[in-house]
Amino acid sequence: MSDASFLDTGVVLGFCFRDDSHHHRCREYLDDHDFALFVSDHVESEYLNREPSLAQEIANGIFDHIDRLHDSEFEGQLDSMDTSRIRQNLVSGNNPAGTTLHTFYSDEVPNFIHIADLTERLRNLARDIEQIAIENREALMKKVEVWERDSEYADIDGKLSEIPWDDRRICLDAHDVSEETGQTTELATTNPTDLVDHGYRTVILEQTSLEDVVSLAVRS
Repeated sequence: MSDASFLDTGVVLGFCFRDDSHHHRCREYLDDHDFALFVSDHVESEYLNREPSLAQEIANGIFDHIDRLHDSEFEGQLDSMDTSRIRQNLVSGNNPAGTTLHTFYSDEVPNFIHIADLTERLRNLARDIEQIAIENREALMKKVEVWERDSEYADIDGKLSEIPWDDRRICLDAHDVSEETGQTTELATTNPTDLVDHGYRTVILEQTSLEDVVSLAVRS
């Protein structure tokens, strides 16, 4: 059992954005375990850079749904049968806001609603996407220590050379947490392709002091 977990950027994104395909597993992992949490300053920076664009992508998915709604046969007062059909037929499978939209129709739309009111609620939903992500991030960061590594670990870096640099840097950061704090530390990731598969997990555990590399990815 690990005492600490080092989170990669994908886990932070998965926790903060409900529409991320890994959201449920990241939430479950962070809610169900009582251990110290760490991210690197690189992870924090990368997340902050990606947060606005991802929020905009999801908001655009909602606006796309509004356009489809305007182009549909639905008008005037809607009942629960209408909104159920809208949910089933007008939320495309590849819509980046699919989870948010399905939850919205399931939990927030009353049995009777005028289409103008529905559209306004959808617009408000789109405007709130980034703020919700910010609030989720702020809540998570209250539990997380941002870690800055000073040591290069050149020998270990060389032995992990087959792993892409960004992922290798995460491994070295997580290793540094384990070395400097003395806590049994695991690395949590949503990128098993570069950190778990192809024997990478085995190499990482052999060459670092990490206890485990845990994949939270939902594979298609």
